[in-house]
Amino acid sequence: MEKNLPPATVERLSNYRRKLKGINTEETAYIHSHQLAHLMRINPAHIRRDLMLINFSGDIHKGYNIENLIAKIGENIDCIRKQKLAFIGIGDLGRALASEFKNKDSKLEIVAAFRLEENLNDESVDFKCYPISKIKQVLKKEEIDIIVLTLTKINLKEVLKNIVDSGVKGILNFTSAHLDVPDEIYVENYDMIGKLEKLSYFTSCKD
Repeated sequence: MEKNLPPATVERLSNYRRKLKGINTEETAYIHSHQLAHLMRINPAHIRRDLMLINFSGDIHKGYNIENLIAKIGENIDCIRKQKLAFIGIGDLGRALASEFKNKDSKLEIVAAFRLEENLNDESVDFKCYPISKIKQVLKKEEIDIIVLTLTKINLKEVLKNIVDSGVKGILNFTSAHLDVPDEIYVENYDMIGKLEKLSYFTSCKD
């Protein structure tokens, strides 16, 4: 696992891998940077720079070997061990995200979710749901590495204190709230309002 890759490069490499896994390698064993760039809708220069950072090169005539590239990306961005993940909030958004991990060869394992509702049974997920009051106890017991935060109607200050005290290493924040946590906890904010306004801007420009 390469520890010094830029965050944007790690995200793009993950996206490359998912796109490459959808290609039938029995029909197409190689891909050129401009072909992958077309699939990703990005500049080919981004792809060439990203692959240089993981020391992966292709054949000048054939391009990049797809299976070897998938493996190389995994060597550079995957954690050596499986990391445990938990959701705070498991509504429609949480369930949709959780379904993405089913039947996939991922180094991330969803082991728990926390919710406010009294009825914790959820047949649509295959991990245990807990009341938010048990968050610290469960996070420590299960040794959770990463939190996905989709719930806003909570005492955020108290929840964040429990997250910090339990040893969580990263948070994916789907809320608009600012998360005041120590620097050693990596926070990735996904601003859906910002994304929608960006989408609105670029689609309105085509009118």
